[in-house]
Amino acid sequence: MIIRKLVIGTIAAAALLTAGAVPATAAEVQPSTLTTTAGSTRIDAGQSVTISGKLIKADATPIAGAEVGISFCFNGFCGEAQAKPVTDAAGAYSATLTPIRTGHYRADFFSADPSIANSGADTAKIVVLHPAEITSFAAGRNAAKAVTASGTIEFPGRYTANPIPVELQYFSFSTYRWTTAATVTATWNGTTWAFAASAEHRKPGAWRAFYAGSPEMFHAAASDLVFVL
Repeated sequence: MIIRKLVIGTIAAAALLTAGAVPATAAEVQPSTLTTTAGSTRIDAGQSVTISGKLIKADATPIAGAEVGISFCFNGFCGEAQAKPVTDAAGAYSATLTPIRTGHYRADFFSADPSIANSGADTAKIVVLHPAEITSFAAGRNAAKAVTASGTIEFPGRYTANPIPVELQYFSFSTYRWTTAATVTATWNGTTWAFAASAEHRKPGAWRAFYAGSPEMFHAAASDLVFVL
C-alpha cells in the first residue's frame, strides 16, 4: 500500500512538472501603427484644419472600423478628444477641427481587440494667428519741432497681447525702408489700448505706428500713413 502511494505521488509530481514546462497559450499581441497629419500648419484664428491619417497592423494590413480619438494639445497638456472618427476599409480617418490657439493635435487608438496593441501619433505644430488692428493714429510736431504721435490698437479676437509694444516709424527715402524712431507700450485707458510717443526727427516725411505681432500668436499691424512736415 505504501509503495502504491509513492508511485502515484511520483507520477502526479512528474505530471505537474511537465505541465509547468509548457507555456500557457495566448494570442500574440500585434503592434499597430497610427499616422496623423494636419492639412495646414499656419492658419488665422477661426479657420479650420483637417486632421487625417491611417491605422495599420505590423504587416501593413489596414485596421477598419476602429475609433481614433483626436485631442488638442498645448503647453504639454492634451484635453479630451474633440473628435472620434472611425477608420474606413483602408484604415484611413479624417476630422475637421478649429484650434483656438497655437498647439498640435494628438491622435490615439485604444484597441478593443486584445491581440492588437494601442498606438498614437502627434501632428506638427499648428500656428494660429490672432488679429491685431491699429484703429487710430495721428502725428505732428510740437513747439520743440519733435514729432509727436498717438493712437489706439485693438485685438478683436479671443486673445489680447501682453505687453503691447508699438513702434513709431518713419520712412527713410535714403534707405527706402521703415526706421523705428521710438517704441512705447500701449496701456488700457478704460476704453481701449492707447499709446503716445515722441521722437527727434527734423526731416519731413511719412510716419506710421507699427505693431510687430508675435510669430506664434498675433498678426502684425500697421496704421495708415501720416505725412509730417
